[in-house]
Amino acid sequence: MAEEQVTAVEQQSQPSEQTAATEPSWRDSLSDDLKTNTSLEKFSDVSTLAKSYINAEQMIGKDKMVVPGVNTTEDEWNDIYNKLGRPQEPGAYELKHEVGEEYLNQDMLTRFKETAHKYGLSPKQAQGVLDHYQEITNQVNVDNENSVMLTQQENERSLREEWGRSYDENINKASSLAKTFLGEEILTTKLADGSNLGDSADLIRGLTKIANLVSEDKLVGDKTSTVDTANIQSQINTLTESGGAYWNKMDPNHQSTVDKVLALREMLSS
Repeated sequence: MAEEQVTAVEQQSQPSEQTAATEPSWRDSLSDDLKTNTSLEKFSDVSTLAKSYINAEQMIGKDKMVVPGVNTTEDEWNDIYNKLGRPQEPGAYELKHEVGEEYLNQDMLTRFKETAHKYGLSPKQAQGVLDHYQEITNQVNVDNENSVMLTQQENERSLREEWGRSYDENINKASSLAKTFLGEEILTTKLADGSNLGDSADLIRGLTKIANLVSEDKLVGDKTSTVDTANIQSQINTLTESGGAYWNKMDPNHQSTVDKVLALREMLSS
């Protein structure tokens, strides 16, 4: 009886031949050399294999290029750029642009084309980059003009509050002095930020102070009038003290201070 129970247990523990059998594969009908080819393992059925074949056949005759990676060679990159539409040479780019001092002069345009060609830009891409650059440049110019206008308005407001009814008189004094000793165009000289030299409230104040040291004859162009040289030299010494704006090009008042000193020295030498 015990032997019969052991036999029954052994029979239950053994897998059936049907369970152990491998399920049939579509590759079973192939010849042995094809059946064992590892390239076919990725295809789960005949339909998947057929789709892959059709796709491959459709690609025959079409241009192909290497997918770029970290090890892509320069020649491979050039082949990619050319297939993507890069012109044969930089001069072949035909770009719409605004040529001018404020935008893009001819030399800058030539260098832009060379850079665009070096990095494989198609004509459409190069035009897009150039258009974006010009949009930024235009906006910067507008912003600068607005900034200059606000500075002019603020300086005028400051001087009007400081001088009151004497504003026009003092402006005329400063203008006359500058034109007499520094030239007609001095006040309209453009600074790096786009403003005029004459827009500087500090410069106008300085010119007005100097003008008050000069006789009325001096203001109308008589450069032989007597000048308080001691007072002027004192102002020069003060403005050129070590560590001051006169010596520090990064100081926002540097240029106006230099202009004041030049005007004062011109007064002494006249």
